[in-house]
Amino acid sequence: MTKKKRKKKESWKERRRRAALKQQKALEMERLKRERQPKKGKGWTKGKTFGVLFLVSIALVMGAYATWQNAQPQNESELPRLYVLTNPEFNEFRGKVVVIDCFATWCDPCKEEFPYLRQIYDKYNHSEVIVISVGSAGDSATELRKFKRDFNMTWLVAHDTVGVFDKYEVMAIPKLIILDQNGNIYYQHEGVTDATTLSAKIDELLGS
Repeated sequence: MTKKKRKKKESWKERRRRAALKQQKALEMERLKRERQPKKGKGWTKGKTFGVLFLVSIALVMGAYATWQNAQPQNESELPRLYVLTNPEFNEFRGKVVVIDCFATWCDPCKEEFPYLRQIYDKYNHSEVIVISVGSAGDSATELRKFKRDFNMTWLVAHDTVGVFDKYEVMAIPKLIILDQNGNIYYQHEGVTDATTLSAKIDELLGS
């Protein structure tokens, strides 16, 4: 009689990371819920009420159309490809400065950082500097591909299949890490990092 194999237990670090991200997601959802709650007013005129109802009806029609459109089968071959990581140390990019953005599709602050990443990508023209966004393992590859398309992420986007979040101890997102040309951590920050800060750190490494 063979013994059943025991499931491999998650490490303390992995449980802590998952709990931290789960709590951040819950707080983000609560914030969005509060923002969407209607504010109390002093009373509306008939004209204002009619206008609001008109806008609501338009929104409902557009929402119904968007829901119908999203429900239609999509050809995955038409979605942008994800970059396939080989290791969490990003060895394939040795000799270049690597800007790593750890994010998730549900994270609104992460979306605020994308315009800054686009500025960095455009400024350095993908030559001496590699910009790569690594999506949480909690998002499927298809979700990330749709997300890359919807937010016009022209830089590299990858799925965390090699443990990047574990390697760099990501407890909150967005988290940004800059690796020097030898793969060492030169700068890291939790929260939105603006283009000015990023550019200054990169120029330090490039000797500009």
